[in-house]
Amino acid sequence: MEDAREFAVARLTELLKHPDDLNGKVTALRRKFAKEKASIDAQLNSGAQTQLDNVQEGLETLLTSQKQCEMINDNMKKIDKLCYGAREMIHDFPRINKISVVHQNFVATYEKVVALQELHQKLEDAQSMFDLLREDIFAPQDTLLHVHYQLFKLEEFRDLTMHQARDSPQDVIITLKKYFRNVDALSADFTQHLWNLARNLLELAQNNCGTTIVKLVKIIEVEEHADEKALAARHAQTSHQDMTTAEGTKWRLAEGSPRTIKSYRVEFHERLRESLQERFEEHYAEFKENGDWVGAFDSSDFIFNELDIVFDEIVPLFPKKYKIFPWFVLEYHRHLYELLNHTVNEDMDAKTILRLMRFVRDYYTTMSTQLGVTEELLEPRLLDGQEQALVDEYLKLVRSTLVEWTSNLMQSETRDFCQRSDRPEIHADGQYGMAGAVDMYQIINQQIDVAAEANQGKLLYHVVSECQKVMKDSQVMWKKLLNSEFRKQLEQPEEVPEGFVEYVMALANDMIKYADFAETITSRIMPLVDAHYKTQVEEKLTTAVDGFLQTAAQSREILLKLMFNDVNSIFDDIFTSRWYDVPMIATVVATLKDYCDDFQEHLNDYLFSKLVDDVLDRYLILYIEAMRRKHAKFKMPACLEKMKKDVQLSFNFFAKYKPIEELESSFSAVEMIHHLLESNRRMVYVDYYALRQSFPDVPLAFVEDLLNKRDDLDKPALKEIMEGIKAKGREYEADTNAPPTIFSRVKWQ
Repeated sequence: MEDAREFAVARLTELLKHPDDLNGKVTALRRKFAKEKASIDAQLNSGAQTQLDNVQEGLETLLTSQKQCEMINDNMKKIDKLCYGAREMIHDFPRINKISVVHQNFVATYEKVVALQELHQKLEDAQSMFDLLREDIFAPQDTLLHVHYQLFKLEEFRDLTMHQARDSPQDVIITLKKYFRNVDALSADFTQHLWNLARNLLELAQNNCGTTIVKLVKIIEVEEHADEKALAARHAQTSHQDMTTAEGTKWRLAEGSPRTIKSYRVEFHERLRESLQERFEEHYAEFKENGDWVGAFDSSDFIFNELDIVFDEIVPLFPKKYKIFPWFVLEYHRHLYELLNHTVNEDMDAKTILRLMRFVRDYYTTMSTQLGVTEELLEPRLLDGQEQALVDEYLKLVRSTLVEWTSNLMQSETRDFCQRSDRPEIHADGQYGMAGAVDMYQIINQQIDVAAEANQGKLLYHVVSECQKVMKDSQVMWKKLLNSEFRKQLEQPEEVPEGFVEYVMALANDMIKYADFAETITSRIMPLVDAHYKTQVEEKLTTAVDGFLQTAAQSREILLKLMFNDVNSIFDDIFTSRWYDVPMIATVVATLKDYCDDFQEHLNDYLFSKLVDDVLDRYLILYIEAMRRKHAKFKMPACLEKMKKDVQLSFNFFAKYKPIEELESSFSAVEMIHHLLESNRRMVYVDYYALRQSFPDVPLAFVEDLLNKRDDLDKPALKEIMEGIKAKGREYEADTNAPPTIFSRVKWQ
């Protein structure tokens, strides 16, 4: 009802899209729907009337049939009465009837005696033919039907004889049983032979013994037909008790049947079921014993191969009513169902759980595509709908495995990083590194690969999420450890182990490797990810890559701080009186060169390139900041020559690592400051204008402070110069969208 209402609302939404439609369309739509309703009502009334007529006709037919059955019953009773009444019309009928019965008994006795005399010979003939048949079930069973025919007749004779002698003395019955003992034995052996054929049905089909299978089915059909006749006779005997009188049975139909019901078809299926059970147990016995469930799943192709044989070789040999192919499919499915339930109850590792879920999905797919059997027909459902529970269990195992492995790995890595008893590993490319990078990649890659093989989008997403959490935790841990060890290096340099710089380089290199690994995983698994989870998986892995790059950048920053921690004190004395007498920049450059040579040899190329950029930037900032220090003084013209030497020395140093064009751009700020310092009072504002054009964010206070530290300018001259600069500055409008320059990174306080 709710669905109908929703459909109606949706339909009205399509028809009435604008407010004006309420005035213009409602009336027309009402007439249209009224006509449609009238048409449908007419069709329903016509259909209902047709159904009522058919029901009425059926009731009349049933009533007529009942009357005819009652008429036939009355006529049969009249015939029976006439038959018994006719006896009185025949002279000496009782004597004639008695003589007839005696004659019939005599003939029957004679036939029975002859049959008993021939019994042993027939039995020997059947036995000799049967002995040849059971020597090799894969040999042509040419006489199988003949043996069955002979045995069928012998059993029929035995059953009838024992039935007729049922009221005889006990010694007679015992004698007859002994007489028929060999018949019973041959019957049991022959039946066992048939079930042996049934148990080897697949092997018979594979060995081109189709004629044997046809004969087996024919025998089952004959026995089933005989069972049906016997059951019908018994039913007649039960349903027609009124036909039995004190003198005996009136109708042979009411005498019943002496046959023992064999139910060969039921027994055939049972024996076949047992053979399939044995096939499964034998096939999986070794896997169960070793607990190799993955191997068991990998070896399950025999199910589809054997069902192919059934469809191609066995189905054409059976009557359609047997539905032999669906029967085989369900039997194989149920045995597989029991095997998987047994597997689920065992302790499974993550790999086995994934392989199990993939096997179930592939199983249903193969059944549908290869055999045309849909999932709905395969009952009971494999795993009983426990797929989500298995996914949860798998994720739990993945989580615990990742935590355990990475915790052990990180514990070893952090211990080496803090103790630094040995130098880091040196790889073939000369770069420092730690063993954990490859191990971590293998751990994560293994889990993602296994999940990707399962081909389940949601599962892969959750596994990637767990891996990303582990990677994030490692990044957070390394960042904290870097900061703490760096503080120790600065605060307690005498107490900490040596080699901190080398290990920071190794960590930075590893972080780049981690980022490359994560990008490799991303490019490899993205084509495998379900479209619904593609964005989430990509975001997770991108976040992991960014985290590794951030950790590498933090390592690079610490290397930078370590470098300048050794030279910061030198920058405090630049442009002071001591600077004019001591080659300070030479010392700075020598220190930086030692570091950079080591970095160039053992640091990742990308990191080294970025680090050189950072070193250059930090060097220039410190050099410019030194100009505003309290004790800085520009002695003319000595400071100008000294600055040229500083620039030349540092420029040559950085030229080893960077292109000349980039260096000229980077050193342009120092060059323009140099021009500003050497400019005379009349041309200062021109040089200031050039500086402001290239560096719009240069503070005016910085320029004023520089000029104030020049020893060749007195206060009136400085005042005049600054008034001109300020006037010129008012004419210049800086571009607010211009990117920040080095002056934005200089500390002015």
